[in-house]
Amino acid sequence: MNFKKAKFIMIILAFIFVFFFSSDFGLIDVEKTSIITAFAIDKDDQGYSVSAQIAVPEATDTNSENQKALLTGKGSTIGSAIKDLGDISGWYPKLSFCNLIIVGKDFESENVIKILDYFAKTLRIQDSALVAFTNEKAEELLKVASPLDNISSFAIQKVLLKASGFDSDIAPVDIKTFCSMHYSRAHSSFMPLIKKIPSDESQQNTNDKAINTSNGGQSNQQGQTKTDGKYLFNAKTTALFKEGVKVGQLDENLTLVFNALTKPIDGTTISVDNVFCENGQTCNYLLQVMSSNPSINLVVDNNGPTLKINLSLYCKINDQNAENSDRSLSENLPLPTPLIEKTESMLKEQIKELVDTSVHTECDFFTLKEKLYRFNHSQYSRFKDNILQKLETQICVKVSGQI
Repeated sequence: MNFKKAKFIMIILAFIFVFFFSSDFGLIDVEKTSIITAFAIDKDDQGYSVSAQIAVPEATDTNSENQKALLTGKGSTIGSAIKDLGDISGWYPKLSFCNLIIVGKDFESENVIKILDYFAKTLRIQDSALVAFTNEKAEELLKVASPLDNISSFAIQKVLLKASGFDSDIAPVDIKTFCSMHYSRAHSSFMPLIKKIPSDESQQNTNDKAINTSNGGQSNQQGQTKTDGKYLFNAKTTALFKEGVKVGQLDENLTLVFNALTKPIDGTTISVDNVFCENGQTCNYLLQVMSSNPSINLVVDNNGPTLKINLSLYCKINDQNAENSDRSLSENLPLPTPLIEKTESMLKEQIKELVDTSVHTECDFFTLKEKLYRFNHSQYSRFKDNILQKLETQICVKVSGQI
C-alpha cells in the first residue's frame, strides 16, 4: 500500500517537472513584460498623458542596481493611454507592482475621480496603491533623481509610508480609501501633496553655477551638468477634495493634528517653543508622544449638531534648550506646568483651525455627514445639507507626563 502511494507521488512530481521545464507554466516572458512601479497623470492635447516608471532588470555581477525607464502614453481615456504604453514599447504593461499614482496640477480645478475611477475598478492594479497630488507636472516627479533610491517612485513611497516610531506628520491614502470617501455621503477626501526639495548636492551645484556665471561663465555643457541635481520629497502638506475637486489644503501642523485625531501617533514628536522657564527665561521643548487617545463624537439635539473633540496625550521631554539642563539627565522627567499649559493651548488652537478649515472648504474629512446618518438618523434630513455651517465645537485637550 505504501509502495503504491510512493509511486503515485513520483508520477505527480514527474508530471509537474515536465510542465515546468517545457512551458514554464505559461508565464509571460519577462523580456516582453514591463514592470510598472508608478503612474504620473497629466493632461494633453489628445486628452490624457500617462507616464509610467518602469523597473528594467539589468543586474550583473558588477552592478546589482535595476535601471529605470520612463514611457508616456496618450489617449482620450486613462485605459487607452495605458494601452498606448504597450503599443509604443512592445512591452505588456504589468500593473501588479504599481504602488503609486501621482496626479498633476492640470487636474487642480477638475474632478480627479474621473481619472482615478479606472484604477479603482480595474483588477490589474492593487487597491493599496497610494495616490498623491502635486502642484507641478506629475511626470516631473518621476523624471528627477533622488539620493534615497535609484527609482524616484520608490523614494516617494519611503516618504509616504513611514514605519512605526517616525513622526505621524503625513496623511497617506490609497486608491480604495480615496474613492470610498469620495462616494460616501460626505463626498470629501484627501491625499498628500508632494513637493520637490533640492538636496544639498543640488543646492551646491546651483551655487557653483552662480559663482561660475559671475566669473565670466563656463561652457554650456558644464553649466548643464551643474544644474542636474538630485531632489528629496516633502509630503507633509495635505490636499483636500470636495466632490473630487481640490478645495484647499492642510499645512504641516494641521496635518499632524489631523493624524492625532484620527489615529494613534505614538512616537511622534511635537515642538513647543517660547515656554516660560523657572529662571524667567523662555525655553523650547521637544515632546515625544508615548501614547495618545483621541475621540470625535457628534451629538445632535434640537439646538443643532455639536462636535465634541477630546485628545489625551501622554508625553515625555525628548529635548530642551534650557540652561538648567541637569534635569534632562534624569530618565523620569516630569512635565513642567507651563509646558503642559502651552502645549494644551497650542493644540486647542490648531484643532479649532482644523475645524474652521473643514467649514470654509466644505470638505468633511471628519465624515460628520456619515456619522449624522448612522447615529443620528432622525436629524439627518434636517442637517444633511448644512451640518458644517450649523456646527458647534467643544474641544478638550489633556496633556500629561511623568509624575
